[in-house]
Amino acid sequence: PLFATFLLGMFWTRATGDGAFWGLLCGTIGAGLTEALTVAEGQGGWLGSLHVFPSQMAQNFWISIVSWTICFVMTIVVSLMTEPYPRERLVGLVHGVTELPDESGTQWYRRPVVLAVAVGLVVIGLNLWFH
Repeated sequence: PLFATFLLGMFWTRATGDGAFWGLLCGTIGAGLTEALTVAEGQGGWLGSLHVFPSQMAQNFWISIVSWTICFVMTIVVSLMTEPYPRERLVGLVHGVTELPDESGTQWYRRPVVLAVAVGLVVIGLNLWFH
């Protein structure tokens, strides 16, 4: 659930601390309940067995999906029910409010986009190499 909180906090100006708290709490509870109500390789399901997964990895993916979704939705719902922060307080924290630096005078190899593309190509290359 932490990823959903970070996403909303960094890119949505309407997110609030109360929304983040309740989203994280409900997402964590959702993860626990999903673990408690599903079984994989004979483990889990200590409250019941609503679904049997073929592997623990499949169960882990679904726990993550449920947890992330609950956190995302709850953060939005609670944030819309609480008072938003003033935009001035969000400068430097939220992407849509923060002014991006001008990189026109920066050498091409010192720009973050170039580094991101280079790292992405290395990751793709390593995946192809070791696949």
